[in-house]
Amino acid sequence: IELAGSWNITDRFSWTANLALSQNKIKDFTEVVYDYAFDDERFVVETDYTDTDISFSPNVVLGSDLGYSIKGLKLQLLNKYVGKQYLDNTSNDDRVIDSYFITDLLFTYSISPWILKNLSLSLMVNNVFDTKYESNGYTWGYLFDGFQYQQNNYYPQAGINVLGGLSLKF
Repeated sequence: IELAGSWNITDRFSWTANLALSQNKIKDFTEVVYDYAFDDERFVVETDYTDTDISFSPNVVLGSDLGYSIKGLKLQLLNKYVGKQYLDNTSNDDRVIDSYFITDLLFTYSISPWILKNLSLSLMVNNVFDTKYESNGYTWGYLFDGFQYQQNNYYPQAGINVLGGLSLKF
């Protein structure tokens, strides 16, 4: 289910939001893990799963954009929530990217000087609360002499950071 909407609260305030709720499943899945302790022959362990979550498919994604505009200046408070995601197709809670919520601020000033249709300056402050989170990663598992080893690897995202922009329309 996906929902999106916007509301012009007043002439200056607006709010836009979107919500996606989904369940993305694999009916039947076989995980294959190799035992690397044996040189002559690799032993294979197969585990069958049913009705597992597809990796990197959160059940909930939510976005919000609260804006304020006055005389060419637009201020926006941007929020995003992404639910828990699995690193593989096993739905194993030891192999997840935790849910996260981040907030950004966007300032845009636009004018129309005589030689241009539009000139816009923007300043975006990303992750204003310096949230520590990962948005992607991978997992890798193997057996060695009968013992299971699992490595989860994550891509941490930047803390608070700033991005400036200039847009010219002729």
